[in-house]
Amino acid sequence: MTVRNNTSNQRNINLNSSSFNSTSSGDSGFTKEQILLTNLKNLAQEYIGIERMKKKFVEILLGNLESLDFKELLKYPNYDIKENFIRKLTSASNIRGLNIVSVDGSSVVKKFMNVDFSFLKAIAVKYYFYENQSSRIEYFPDLAGFNNYNVQGNYLNRKENVVEAKTSMDMTFMEINLLNNLIEKKSEVDLIILDGSVVIMPINLIFTKDLEISKRYDKLLKEYQKLYSTCIEKGIILIGSIKDTRTSALTNLLRRTIQMLKPNVTNLSDFIKINYRQILDYFSDLDLYNRVLRKTERSCIFNCKKEVDKIRDTGIKKEIPYYFPFNFYAFYLKTATYDTPCRIEFFMDENCDLKEASEKADLISSILLPISSLNEFYGLPIPQIEAHKRAVFKPQEIDLLFNSLSRTLKVHGVSLLEKRRTRRPFK
Repeated sequence: MTVRNNTSNQRNINLNSSSFNSTSSGDSGFTKEQILLTNLKNLAQEYIGIERMKKKFVEILLGNLESLDFKELLKYPNYDIKENFIRKLTSASNIRGLNIVSVDGSSVVKKFMNVDFSFLKAIAVKYYFYENQSSRIEYFPDLAGFNNYNVQGNYLNRKENVVEAKTSMDMTFMEINLLNNLIEKKSEVDLIILDGSVVIMPINLIFTKDLEISKRYDKLLKEYQKLYSTCIEKGIILIGSIKDTRTSALTNLLRRTIQMLKPNVTNLSDFIKINYRQILDYFSDLDLYNRVLRKTERSCIFNCKKEVDKIRDTGIKKEIPYYFPFNFYAFYLKTATYDTPCRIEFFMDENCDLKEASEKADLISSILLPISSLNEFYGLPIPQIEAHKRAVFKPQEIDLLFNSLSRTLKVHGVSLLEKRRTRRPFK
């Protein structure tokens, strides 16, 4: 990394690819002394340099907020940023009387040489808020909030990634099906928080050639379609709240936007003083917007998961009667001072205009803020935290279920051979 002063006394950061190669040299390895005395220091200096570049870019971005005008670009349907700002101040609403539901699930797979056993669990929680910080909690389908399990045997000789895809899909189906059953039995639901994306998952399975996976995926699609339609019919807001993500979707859209605005000596000149296009390669969306947003601010909304259009455009799933006539949007919301923003996803009927989508993002933000800011270091909505706490498998739960299965097998003379990686005779 080379730093020079230019004629305007601005720091010009020259991103030379060779400047960041010390940790990826052609040497096969180093001694412990070399690592401690040289390599770790070089690694730290590299990262310090990258952080300085990031800080400089954010300073320039914040200094040019008014000049970054997307108004003309918003006229183009294929332009995926849908609001004319980088960040927007939102305010918390009074959520008294609202019923907010969250669902989460977890899975554990026990892998053996000739069989795999999947243990699945899903729990929904329903909060009725008397006040912003006072609520009544109910659990579904089990009143105690623990007992909703499924156990499966994977007997066919499949590759591990196929088994994992099947388990993930079955886990998702349990969650979506649980929500559909809850909505049928609980008339009062105002907002639903999915732990993860609100978009059909995993979207890549639409192209699978595995017949069993394909049939299960069709079933999952229909369950999603039922949830979306019911939420529209009953006026329920359905969102996805994603804890951690490394996506750079909005960051890449911002880079292309700056390019389309054509920085030059009279317009957005600060951006041409640095190699902004390459600097943005170092940012994820969370990293960038954690530096840009202040508490109670959100980003612009943008189109997300556009791959879902393949379901209705390709006609691959002809047996699915409805092809999800919805637009999916995402934005980032800073709910806590010392935590990264939450990625929030929602959907709209494709006939809704951008003004309605923007208003819905504001409404969602106003509801989430009072239930996500109780801890300044952890900014997830409390129903989502509670659902995760109830759904995650405890080691003793797995031991109880698996040991019971194992004892039954042994009674009939069937033993399970563990893989070599888990039964090494040495440590």
